[in-house]
Amino acid sequence: MLLWREFTAWVTIDGQEATEYGIETSEDQKTVTCWIASELGKTFSVHWRNASYPHDTAGYVKMDGSSCGGIVLYRQSVPRTVEKNGVSDGFTVRPFMFSSLELTDDDALLGSSSSYQDLGIIELMIVPVQVTQRGVPGVNRSLAQLKIHERSKKAVTQQISLAESKIIPNPAPLVRARSAGPGLVKFYFKYRPMDVLRANGIVPYAPELKTKTPVDPPRASTSGANGLMDMKGEKFLRDKLNAGGAKVESKDNKPVKKRESGDVIDLTQESSRSKKLKLEGKRPFIKGEIIDLT
Repeated sequence: MLLWREFTAWVTIDGQEATEYGIETSEDQKTVTCWIASELGKTFSVHWRNASYPHDTAGYVKMDGSSCGGIVLYRQSVPRTVEKNGVSDGFTVRPFMFSSLELTDDDALLGSSSSYQDLGIIELMIVPVQVTQRGVPGVNRSLAQLKIHERSKKAVTQQISLAESKIIPNPAPLVRARSAGPGLVKFYFKYRPMDVLRANGIVPYAPELKTKTPVDPPRASTSGANGLMDMKGEKFLRDKLNAGGAKVESKDNKPVKKRESGDVIDLTQESSRSKKLKLEGKRPFIKGEIIDLT
């Protein structure tokens, strides 16, 4: 929503308020400018509100530089919001709609810039007015479909056209008004497709979604009855180990020599002793000796 003192303005596309990007306000020129994302085939409306300005005002709308009429907002009804959704003859309305821009290779249009200098801009100008006539006949308005040379479009790929006409259920009387002072403010909505706005850095790209690191499931708690059983089991095992150590110590009172790290154990001593004992227990057999087998 654009703001200038007592006035605010915005655009809705298919009934949804359009997001404004890159809003710029000029106090000297009395302008508020922004960018909006347009979508082919969708209709839109221009809204504005007078919160407290104490005079009759009119909002005049232009599409791509073409005048589309306006709406008078009377001071007696302030604060009030009005909507301009298309061109009207008083009984029917043809809604505004985003459409494709027609390109051509006709070189006769290559050097002509006046036909598209306002292309891609929705303009709302608010001025103080004085109503001079009521009940005037309606005017049939239309929007010319522009042809642009394909080398001159300057990233503009769309224009505004008019959708099929609709009957106005409760038509309001048309009036004629004249300016009662200098313009109060101009609101500019520059429209482009979303991919063009992103390519030009006007709209940031959506951040990439980062995958979350899987989290290990929580371990079972040792509190409560299970924890108490674990503590009892641990105490029982500790007591058994202590009892086993006591029995070993009482069975053999000799101190056990602890082997230091790095000591070499001689495994040949015990083996040679056992061999000697076995040889001493048997009498050697002498050749020629008779053995009594009875």
